[in-house]
Amino acid sequence: MNDTRYVVAAATLAVAYFAIRAIRDRRTIQQIPGPPCSSWVFGHLRELFLAPTYGEYEFQWLRQYGAVYRIQGCFGADRLLISDPAALNFIATSGHFVFGPSYHNLLRLLYQPESVILTDDEEHKRMRAILNPGFSTGSVRNYISIFERAAQTLTEQLEERSGEVTNVAPLFGHATIGTTSEAILGHRVEELGAEFIVNNLEIISLAANQSATQILLDAVAACIPAVIRDAAIHLPVSPFTALKSSRILAERLGKKVVEEKLNAVRQGIEGSGGFYGELVEARQSKQANSLCEKEIIAQTSLMLIVGQETTAMTLAFGLAELAQNIEFQNQLRAEIYSHAGVQSAEDIAYDNMPLLNAFIKESLRMYPAQPIPERMATEDTVLPLAESIRTRDGEQINKLPIRKGQIMLFSIASYQRLGSRWGPDPNKFNPLRWLEDGGVQLKGEAIGPYGSLLSFLGGPRTCLGWRFAIVELQVFICELVGKFEFSLPPEGPARCRYGGTLMPVLPDGRKGALLSIKRVT
Repeated sequence: MNDTRYVVAAATLAVAYFAIRAIRDRRTIQQIPGPPCSSWVFGHLRELFLAPTYGEYEFQWLRQYGAVYRIQGCFGADRLLISDPAALNFIATSGHFVFGPSYHNLLRLLYQPESVILTDDEEHKRMRAILNPGFSTGSVRNYISIFERAAQTLTEQLEERSGEVTNVAPLFGHATIGTTSEAILGHRVEELGAEFIVNNLEIISLAANQSATQILLDAVAACIPAVIRDAAIHLPVSPFTALKSSRILAERLGKKVVEEKLNAVRQGIEGSGGFYGELVEARQSKQANSLCEKEIIAQTSLMLIVGQETTAMTLAFGLAELAQNIEFQNQLRAEIYSHAGVQSAEDIAYDNMPLLNAFIKESLRMYPAQPIPERMATEDTVLPLAESIRTRDGEQINKLPIRKGQIMLFSIASYQRLGSRWGPDPNKFNPLRWLEDGGVQLKGEAIGPYGSLLSFLGGPRTCLGWRFAIVELQVFICELVGKFEFSLPPEGPARCRYGGTLMPVLPDGRKGALLSIKRVT
């Protein structure tokens, strides 16, 4: 009974909070057009996040209303959905925006407060400056042998399934957590411990279970004081139990690894393995810019979670598209064979393989891991617009005043389907657009770090490991496409659904990507 009263009180508070916010927000953005809304409780969020195939509504709204339009969140709260490149660049780089409350709450549940993703301003700059060298071009090249071994293991696994229909998603996920663990922690995935691996799979599964209830819970949590939200992780509810276990296990693993590195340094053993070894050595040598032991440990869960599913699902989506374009698949394989005479993957000039890199860019363009992250304005500001928009009263505007506290959806998926940006047929998977004149028309400043894509975000919050992900994809694709032919199974291509990140789903709705695999003779 007491629990029921608490839920009712929280829901009442949320409704009041959002009603006040909705009245205030409409004063500034009520003239921005957008689709009609059929639900005051859910707004447009069910259409955005729970569509059977991601983008069914969003891409239709993009065509109808353009790169900036107004939608509603839960309880009538106005949101802006933005895919205009000038506005997105301003949001990413200006320093006037932070993570929206729903996303920030999730991060606080998943990661330690000292994790770089949860730090702000000067502290964030300090930590990134220390962590960046571990993901530089030179450092990532040192990881190629790790990627190569993982790719060869994938080859062995797929050879056992040659001639069969295989769900490649779990194989790719296991491979990517393995490369991250070995490169960053200096430990093979088997050394992480069975309990950690089981919990990791549980966390990934939880993220995939997006639901209407979760949308409402996120909305209610947004107006609850942080101290209460943080205490929620101790509730005896299975999702919170899994999240709490994840933090405990990651902290335990981080402490173990750091202690190993410390012992190695004390014994005079240099190069003790992985990026964590370098961080510990820097600390022990009393370098001015170094992380303390607690800060190093706090990065563990972030390092192991962030790069795992994002890279694995990009690879799964890309190969599923390749299975539908046999002609391009054969061309890519021929390019891979033309570089097969070198001694090892470390000697391959991946950046000089135009088809390979066009394929990776197109996979990232069509399937950004985080398609629609949430941002909130920290002060009154004005968004510049690359293309003017017409308000409800007929006025043409090329800038948009934004009030402090306004929440907006940073629509990466829509941005990466703008015809004005990516050429003809932006909804079609076509790697050759990156190689043809007029295919990709990048006007103005580059936004993201790779091909002006926002799949790795941009500005001060650009993904630390974007180079790591690109080289890992290059190695995996060269190995797999060079060894196997991929075709669609009788069930057809996987659907793309949102579940925390974009993910392929099987006909029964479970996460997975089925491919017919045949060893190239």
